[in-house]
Amino acid sequence: MSCLALLSLRPIYIGSILIWFLITASGIKAGPIISEFLANNQSSLKDEDSESSDWIEIHNPENIEADLTGYSLSDDPENPQKWIFPAGTRLPANGRIIVFSSGKNRLAPNQLHTNFSIATSGGSLILSNTESQIVSEIEDYPKQRKDVSYGIGQNGLMGFFDPPTPSLINGTALTGFVADTVFTKKRGFYEGFFVTGISTRTADASIRYTLNGTKPTPEKGIIYEGPFLIASSTTVRAMAYKEGMVSTNVDAQSYFFTGDIINQSEMNPEITNSPTYRDELREALKKLPVVSLSFEQNTIFGRSGIYENSDDKGRGSEREIHFEYFDPANPDDSVHEPAGLRIHGGNSRQHPKKPLRIYFRDDYGDSRLEHDIFPDSPVKTFKSLLLRGGGHDAWTFDSRWREASFVRNQFLHQVQREMGQTSPHGRHVNVFLNGQYWGLYELQEFPHEHYNADHHGGDPEDWDIVKHGQEVEAGSRAAWDALIDLAESGINSSKDYAAIQEYLDLENFADAMIQRIWASDEDWLSPFFLNGRDISTFSDDKNWYVGRKSRNGTTKFFFYNWDAEMSMGIPFSDLQTFENDFSRINNARSPGIIYDALRRYPEFQLFFADRLRKHCFFGGALTLGPLRENWIDYTETVRSPVVAESARWGVQAWLEQDRFFPFTRDDEWLPAVNWVRDQFLPNRTREILNQFRQVNLYPNTEAPLILPFGVNSETPIEVSMNTGTNNSTIYFTKDGSDPRIAGLTSTTILIGENSNVRVIIPDALINNEIGFTWRSIKPPSNLNNWISGTNGVGYERSSRGTYLSFISTTVDEMWDTNASAYLRYEFEIPDLKTLQSLDSLVLQMRYDDGFAAYLNGTLVSWSNYGTSAWNSTSSSPTNDNEAVVFEGFDLTPQISQLQVGTNVLAIHGQNTSPRSSDFLIEAALTSSSSAPSKISPSALSYSGPIELNTSGVIKAR
Repeated sequence: MSCLALLSLRPIYIGSILIWFLITASGIKAGPIISEFLANNQSSLKDEDSESSDWIEIHNPENIEADLTGYSLSDDPENPQKWIFPAGTRLPANGRIIVFSSGKNRLAPNQLHTNFSIATSGGSLILSNTESQIVSEIEDYPKQRKDVSYGIGQNGLMGFFDPPTPSLINGTALTGFVADTVFTKKRGFYEGFFVTGISTRTADASIRYTLNGTKPTPEKGIIYEGPFLIASSTTVRAMAYKEGMVSTNVDAQSYFFTGDIINQSEMNPEITNSPTYRDELREALKKLPVVSLSFEQNTIFGRSGIYENSDDKGRGSEREIHFEYFDPANPDDSVHEPAGLRIHGGNSRQHPKKPLRIYFRDDYGDSRLEHDIFPDSPVKTFKSLLLRGGGHDAWTFDSRWREASFVRNQFLHQVQREMGQTSPHGRHVNVFLNGQYWGLYELQEFPHEHYNADHHGGDPEDWDIVKHGQEVEAGSRAAWDALIDLAESGINSSKDYAAIQEYLDLENFADAMIQRIWASDEDWLSPFFLNGRDISTFSDDKNWYVGRKSRNGTTKFFFYNWDAEMSMGIPFSDLQTFENDFSRINNARSPGIIYDALRRYPEFQLFFADRLRKHCFFGGALTLGPLRENWIDYTETVRSPVVAESARWGVQAWLEQDRFFPFTRDDEWLPAVNWVRDQFLPNRTREILNQFRQVNLYPNTEAPLILPFGVNSETPIEVSMNTGTNNSTIYFTKDGSDPRIAGLTSTTILIGENSNVRVIIPDALINNEIGFTWRSIKPPSNLNNWISGTNGVGYERSSRGTYLSFISTTVDEMWDTNASAYLRYEFEIPDLKTLQSLDSLVLQMRYDDGFAAYLNGTLVSWSNYGTSAWNSTSSSPTNDNEAVVFEGFDLTPQISQLQVGTNVLAIHGQNTSPRSSDFLIEAALTSSSSAPSKISPSALSYSGPIELNTSGVIKAR
């Protein structure tokens, strides 16, 4: 191939026009050039991992094929050979090749990835030949925007492309971005008509806008010619554009007139004209924050809209909308963002007032909504939000449904938070669809992987989310299945109790069960009873969510209150009551079976009773004072908005025919919320304590009453204790410690995540030398040749692979050489007393793809194991998401293999193939010993009043 000429892309400014010249040596053919790149790829092109990596397009302008072997790409002028094209890279005549600038550093054909990513803030890109000569350079490119590429246009100018054109002939380059549109009037409520204007700072740019929810484009919408009149409730959507520049996104401003809204066709004149409500109605519409959704009408309504086809689910059912939020009481509390909309829920999809799910994606605008929507939440950015219409706690479910409060779900989330647990935040809002009042809704978070990452840490990809029906919403079900398997095997020993706590935070789980059982939720788990009669509404399990961080560090499962509105006296199965008994729930493969297994174990029974004591007495979350205060707060928040709800939805319902007369606030809503306040709240806590006594989760022996309770005093005080149980002894401590020492299960870590490991990749010579001797306590003859490192052995070919954070000792030499690896862990048992105290032995394994484990030379466990041959492959693969979750193997039957002094756990790790893209082996070995409960040495026996003259915490049993 002839010598390639230098191609330099240098800017020359003429006035305000940026012109780029392609300069080549006379008579010498131009070589490959960097023709286009995308530095902020969110959705334009996916790589082989289905990830939106940055990319660089190389174009060959010549009529002969170019060989790029040894050429290099770089973003650093000081290091032009930062990434080198592999041998055999060919660029067809007049062709284009895409190189992903992902940092993954891959050289496989059709999967080229550089070892760097492109800076979005600006920089340079360099293409050099085999002699390190720069043949193409984009120097000092400007700041880049999402999904807009940059390169050489057909007009010879450098500029932007919207949309990007990877692997295609570039169009005309755009010189810059049109400045965003600005409205002269803020979104909100107005008393009378007014004039609004729209502007952009870009000279000679045009503006188009719509008034019917439709998204404007440079070809669609009203051409803006000057300020215009707003005389009725209207959503204005606008964008600005200019030839040769990238257009703006779409902005939206919703303007509302209460007089106009109450006369909308869907509003019931029996309410809007009622002497009781008409004066309050206008203010009711402004009492809550507003969510306004604008959209192309036929995408939501009509024959092809998702509202009419409400059973459609998944991404295919999602429709583009514009989301606006504002608080009428605070004009600055306002935000808007393009988004996607789906119908949400189970049978509530059939209700005339449907729940709606909102997604913020790069496809529409920003990937997250940023705003302080929930002031009591630490999270201020959201990947998605839910608009709940009330479901079974609304009038639109059943025409006979008089018990609706519209607040049960939010109230119960608050109860869970006041118990000290995480629960989705929410608030009530008035919703408008294309300017039409759509009713009273709850705007809230829902506990998907983004929620858990936001509240508990990590990345969304780290989280497993499982919900009712064991449906996996994110990640893997491996950890959940392991937890369920432990529960279904029964909790029969301290070893079982310790094992299940590897997955459960007992406080979180116990509190979640107490809260849902207290709520008397008939749309949750079963069985449940009334006066000894099984009145379960559903035989399956419903409406639960759990989340666990299983990658890049782990957490235990979080259990969430979810979809809890068919509760607190909603009488689906029987008459309105506070006596439903859920204390024996046991649905298979659900939180019910975990609860059922634990409630039979004595140590958990006492633990659960302690949580009940905390929440049900002395101002706890389930005592009448906090319950009634929260209930009144929520009901007062919607007291006036319920009037507007009555006007909009007082007649329509899903079950039975529509009502002849609308339900109203005073006739239906007030009696319903007052029943909860005056009957359910004062009686339910006492009721569940009696129910829990029947299943041994609350003792007949009353906990001691300490008087005075929780006081501040500047002088010594006398403290007395008593219990209603005759002939009982009270033990107490003054330092806040428990007077009872639990029947402890102490865990001894024999091999931990940071333990030392030796590893070798065997070959035929090594096998001939050591055979199977490497499995025994005695070191093999070649031990000095073994790699010494930290637990977590493997390799990962991808720079973004799943196993990277789990690998501490790398065995890259294993790839393409052998599918087998030998590992040895040495650990010590110091003396006979320690050895004899060990009651159980558990091996935990992270493995890809198979293994066999030997304890002091004896085979004790295996999974996906092929053969014992030195070059064996595994019998089957392991899913990456499952491989990083520790799987437990009970070695208690082999505990006699342990000895005083040095012990060895040997692992034969196996991959599916020598050329597998990754490999992981990590072993952990633990043992436990148990002792019965006893009185603490610091505990005192109570015999009469005691005097306190120093600050302290008294605990008594």
